[in-house]
Amino acid sequence: MESINITASDGYELSALFGSAVGRCQGSVIISSATSIRKEFYINFASFLNENGYNVLLFDYRGIGGSAPNDLKSANFFMHEWGTFDMNAALNYLVYEKQLTNIIWVGHSIGGQLVGFIENQRHLKKIVTVNAGVGYWGYFPFPMSIAMWVMWHLVSPVILKWYGYGMMRKIGWGEDLPRNTILEWKGWCTNKDYYMPYLHQKLNVDRFYHITIPVTSIYTSDDYLANDRTVPLMMEFFPNAPVDIRKIIVDDYTDEKVGHNGIFRRKFRTSLWPLLINALT
Repeated sequence: MESINITASDGYELSALFGSAVGRCQGSVIISSATSIRKEFYINFASFLNENGYNVLLFDYRGIGGSAPNDLKSANFFMHEWGTFDMNAALNYLVYEKQLTNIIWVGHSIGGQLVGFIENQRHLKKIVTVNAGVGYWGYFPFPMSIAMWVMWHLVSPVILKWYGYGMMRKIGWGEDLPRNTILEWKGWCTNKDYYMPYLHQKLNVDRFYHITIPVTSIYTSDDYLANDRTVPLMMEFFPNAPVDIRKIIVDDYTDEKVGHNGIFRRKFRTSLWPLLINALT
């Protein structure tokens, strides 16, 4: 894939990768990462999409991977900016630089949760969310609900005090995060309404009413984060969109654990990736 830089509307430079379709083009896909996950995590799946006729764009949110500054402690980034700035920048790159439209948005976790902040919806053909559910800790099954409560009320304050930013690698949660990103994320995940207060504050709405294109929501049965309660609640944020919720019963396809992130791993190329390809059409 080709390494590129994308400039957001506020001037911030994002690191990205673009791969062209092999053979007859079936369409174009943007893969929007989960929290603390670098774009390179999705390269194998992106190559699979290329082989199946799709152009693919991967990008890092500000503060993550190639889009992180040298000194993360001084970074003043908020989680909502991944939606308001970075996701719009990725879409606009394909539209204005690559002259593409009818784009399919594949949002993994937060990459699907924040897709409502996209402004140029007319250039999207459909949205596919993968393991995207409301992140309130109390909606997770026991004992993970307790573990998440401990994370937000005990662990994260200590990490921020000691390091000045979210040292997520120390606890095995992927890439490190800026301080304000962690604080905003905590605020959302300790509220039953998730980020609805932010929507009230910034957009004066309680849902993404402007999203009217089809949304296919996929989640795996062994993911405690995206579950039978949190996924439907997330889809309520798109009240005017035709929504199709699809639960993958993992045991029907593999003996291996998939969890929150595993569906994009190469070992599921023949078992689970065809289900994702099917959702693009």
